[in-house]
Amino acid sequence: MTDPKLLALHTGVPLRCFRQDDIADLYIALLAGQNGTRRERAIRTAMRYAGVETRYSVTEPTFYDQPRTTQQRNDRYMQEALPLATQIILGGLEGAGIAPAAIDSLVVVSCTGFNVPGLDLLLAHDLSLSPSLARTQVFGMGCYGAFPGIRRALDSARARPGRLSLVLCLELCTLHLQFDDSTESVVSTSLFADGGGMVVIGADAPESASSVGMPSFIDSETYCDYRTLDHMSFTVTDHGFRMYLSSYVPDVLAANIAAFVNRLLERNGLAHEQVRFWAIHPGSYRIVEYIQQQLSLSDEQAKYSFETLRDFGNMSSATVLFVLDRIVRDGEPNRGDYGVMMAFGPGLTMEAMLLRW
Repeated sequence: MTDPKLLALHTGVPLRCFRQDDIADLYIALLAGQNGTRRERAIRTAMRYAGVETRYSVTEPTFYDQPRTTQQRNDRYMQEALPLATQIILGGLEGAGIAPAAIDSLVVVSCTGFNVPGLDLLLAHDLSLSPSLARTQVFGMGCYGAFPGIRRALDSARARPGRLSLVLCLELCTLHLQFDDSTESVVSTSLFADGGGMVVIGADAPESASSVGMPSFIDSETYCDYRTLDHMSFTVTDHGFRMYLSSYVPDVLAANIAAFVNRLLERNGLAHEQVRFWAIHPGSYRIVEYIQQQLSLSDEQAKYSFETLRDFGNMSSATVLFVLDRIVRDGEPNRGDYGVMMAFGPGLTMEAMLLRW
């Protein structure tokens, strides 16, 4: 059996696009109506140095003119998630020439909304997917959620060659932004955004024109530092999910990333220099910057992550698919090139996958 391969890759964002300066103005205006603007300088500084220029959101600015309960935010998630997910999935399937009914397994990854029946069933119904479809939902894993989702697809592909698995990562983070003067709210509101990505994975599937230039999945690695569980969190409150990103996260990642990557590469007989592409989840500008330094990556290798952060912000689990899509489209990979995908999230958890074109 050949290694499972990426057969389709597609990303999408909501229609509403906001510049970072506009979000800073909105934040300060909302605080002025609550407790004054004593954090205006801190807000503008955080926005300016976040590495983000534009972000996309399903919400209109007036959504936050009044306090929103968790139910109101989640209801909006279900209202917006289904059409955006449908658009992303159909865009990817049509581009790859794959009929929806040909999908054997569906994995939906999200941490920003929840419902029963969930997106998996609603999408299966609306897209007329097979009634024998195997479904999995990955919830609550945050920014590294794409990796357990992809591993589920890889397991399916290896167990039954010829099966096609679709993984959807969809996050509507802006529904949970907190416009108060706490440091964690300022940091998270300077970074998070909405978007989604899909991949189709199969083993021993016929190669199509659209899958030429797509990589295969070779191996994966996971590491969780259980001593740092409180460094990154996403806590349910009565007014949405409160995001927390400790300022120590880049330092913790920097201290562990080289050994983590070495385990994956050495097991496959590779050195850093043999890896051409690095799809690093841009959790923040500092995170990518620290990892670039620790792994001695060139500006060319790190640019795909910085550019994704600049143009889209941090879309939690979906973001690494945007980075990979940019590499596939703009990086001009050659047959035999190696790549590493990486993401980080609550735990503090590090995930990586080795790819080969």
